[in-house]
Amino acid sequence: MKTALKKQTNDLNMTALWLKNVCLLHDLLIQHSPKQSLDSDELISMTTDLSDLIRSLSDLCIQAYQQLLSITETQLQKLIVPALLESETIAGLSGLAGKLVVSRKRAGSDPRPVGADAPTMASVLRQLGALHTALSCQSLPLSLAEQAFRQMTYLICACALNNLLLRKDMCCWSRGMQIRYNVSLLEEWLRSRGLQAGGTVATLEPLIQAAQLLQVGKKTAADAQAIVRTCTALSSTQIVKILTLYTPHSDLDEKVTINFIRTVQELVKGRSDTQPAQLLLDVRRVFPVTFPYSPPPALSAEELVIPDSLKISFLRRA
Repeated sequence: MKTALKKQTNDLNMTALWLKNVCLLHDLLIQHSPKQSLDSDELISMTTDLSDLIRSLSDLCIQAYQQLLSITETQLQKLIVPALLESETIAGLSGLAGKLVVSRKRAGSDPRPVGADAPTMASVLRQLGALHTALSCQSLPLSLAEQAFRQMTYLICACALNNLLLRKDMCCWSRGMQIRYNVSLLEEWLRSRGLQAGGTVATLEPLIQAAQLLQVGKKTAADAQAIVRTCTALSSTQIVKILTLYTPHSDLDEKVTINFIRTVQELVKGRSDTQPAQLLLDVRRVFPVTFPYSPPPALSAEELVIPDSLKISFLRRA
């Protein structure tokens, strides 16, 4: 199984297949562990051997799971920024679309010439759909799928938010609306497949709040209080950075004043901030995974279907 996984490092469906096989064997060994009716010395020997094998299979489950996610992450990395931040999903909302397409390279964003087939949210959802199909075809537990997609949504949020925090051209009212709409498409996609639990949607909250911060009023003391009260998933450093980078969208909009930013800073000091003070999220963060115990139902020999191609017809059904 280890050899098979090494040969399928770029194949999503085959990696999901071997993940299923390893999980199945792991649960079967637990299900059929030796019972106390055996001789004590024999029981100790068998239990030790099985414990070592179960532990090895547990490690292999994690390896297959991480390989599965790595394949999808590799495909998503090049799509996240242009799809969530730069794509003009709401047509005509911003007159800066042409400039955004050719914006110079910053924080991993590749320059894209006008007229090129830039990635969109459909591209992101296509890659997530491939992962969902691979997991579903192997009938892997829903709780495992939720954990996998929580890891994917965190990657999407971290990459997009980090880019936003480093790009002044993204910090405007219209771009905030575009980003919020793009994230809503992802939320809808997750809910339509029953993947909204397990923190999958909640992991997107920092990016959602950043997009809302670009759209709310930023003038009065009441505005400052509302920002501090609602942007709970953003650290004080991130809030101040977005306000500092904010660029007026039109003549009707105004640049955020220094006094307003200072007011927000003072208010943030008074809240019980559970968010770390760092500016950027760790895109390499890995959430621990828990594999649910799911042994197959017991089958009698009469129920087994043995293909002729295996050439084991000499065996007798017990």
